[in-house]
Amino acid sequence: MAAGLRAVMENAAVIDAVVEVRDARLPRATAATGLHPTLARKRRLIALNREDLADPAMTDRWLAALGREGIDAFATIGTHAGSLKSLRSALFSKRPRDGRLRVAVVGAPNTGKSSIINALGRRKRAAAQDRAGITRHVRWLRLAEGVDILDTPGVLPPRIVDEASAWQLALCGCLPETAYDPEEVVAHFEAWVRRNRPDKSGEISLASFARQHGMIRRGGELDGLNAARKFISRFRAGAFMRVTFEPSD
Repeated sequence: MAAGLRAVMENAAVIDAVVEVRDARLPRATAATGLHPTLARKRRLIALNREDLADPAMTDRWLAALGREGIDAFATIGTHAGSLKSLRSALFSKRPRDGRLRVAVVGAPNTGKSSIINALGRRKRAAAQDRAGITRHVRWLRLAEGVDILDTPGVLPPRIVDEASAWQLALCGCLPETAYDPEEVVAHFEAWVRRNRPDKSGEISLASFARQHGMIRRGGELDGLNAARKFISRFRAGAFMRVTFEPSD
């Protein structure tokens, strides 16, 4: 992650604008331009991606809060090109005097940067998969006539000290599985639901999930690890509920 950010900074002098892709469920924890002041000074457009998995009312509040800061922000679904029309129009509307626009796409791992690039270009130009760490190198791609885009690896702070952010990033797929315990992540989510969405607490139970999917070992013991992995996969697919973990204020 640090190497990816260094590589972006090596190209900073020629970058005209930054599209910062955040997960709409974690708009603060997945912020990336704040990791280096040079990026923050560039013209910035923020995509709150995977908005179909986030609480729509909370997304509206985040868009309004970012707008009050003078930032162009858009709710997007990277796999649906139609949701990026407004972002694409805003990005392409302002070009340098030489007519060539150079854009860096940055964000935390697995926030959908490659899908955003493909949707902006209206064709597949970057590899996109639903797991962290797919893009490993910085590379320039031709997005459209007169528009070049810099595809970058995901960036996060070298150390995540906030416990809530850590398990939420893991649950949303922004951390590799080697960095967390799936059962602990699901346990934190269960506790969060009990506090914040008690109406859903009866539906969010790893033990019930394991039994419903037949994930029982010989002797009746729950297969907790594999159940947690499957639970997390289903959460990322939007199987349980739309949720935003971070308020805008």
